[in-house]
Amino acid sequence: MATESNPIAGTEVEHARTGEHERPEDWGWHHEFTTGRQVGGWLTFLILGALLTTTHYNRAGNVALISMMVLLLIGLVWDRRRRRNQWRG
Repeated sequence: MATESNPIAGTEVEHARTGEHERPEDWGWHHEFTTGRQVGGWLTFLILGALLTTTHYNRAGNVALISMMVLLLIGLVWDRRRRRNQWRG
């Protein structure tokens, strides 16, 4: 059991109550996934396209694959365009 003289939590969590915010650099984060996100997205797009060449009993699965490819394509193009138009980018 915790008592007032011996709290379980230490003083290192006290800064959260005072309104201070941690910066990502404080815990080791210095970068965004700029190229990794694009490469992973395009690889996923190609894999979904390759799944269209497999044998299906009916073409109902193709509707889902093509719709996911279209959504992924829109997201990748939007991300590329957003990154290109950044002031620091």
